[in-house]
Amino acid sequence: MMNELFILGELMEGPQSGYDLHHALQTSLGRHRKISYGVIYPLLEKLEAEGLLQMVPIERMDGKNKKVATITEAGKKRFFELMELPVPNGAHNDDIYLIKLDVMQHLTLEEQIQLLEQFYQEQKEIIENTQNALKKLSDEKSKDHWYASKKFELRLRQAQVAIEWIDKFKYELRIGTGIE
Repeated sequence: MMNELFILGELMEGPQSGYDLHHALQTSLGRHRKISYGVIYPLLEKLEAEGLLQMVPIERMDGKNKKVATITEAGKKRFFELMELPVPNGAHNDDIYLIKLDVMQHLTLEEQIQLLEQFYQEQKEIIENTQNALKKLSDEKSKDHWYASKKFELRLRQAQVAIEWIDKFKYELRIGTGIE
């Protein structure tokens, strides 16, 4: 779902090559997540077979052809369906939120605020769970727990910063400074 959502979201902006989509996904997810071309190109073929995009050959300056993906009306419909799905609990839910936040400009203002609220709730749960873990570690003092607590302090701060960012983003959306 995650890669499909990303590709369809990127194609909402306009046609792109597999190379460009790979680069954009790698940039979006960060340097520590390696995305292989062996994921992108088969997915493009699958999405084309499902009628969600169309691969169009474009002649380059050097006379060679390259294929560029263009989203179809069915692909746009699928994009909005994927955006409506809740982010599942799991190892990559942060990545899914990052992808949804990256392409949410195609949603209504109300839907954008709703997505930010979901992300907010996710961060609140992280804060609550992390605070509970920190309390448990402080009750059981040991050198190992001190190091573990430092990791949890970092995670707590990351979630707090995310909440501050979400609040600011929602404010900017509501007053219109974030939209052009």
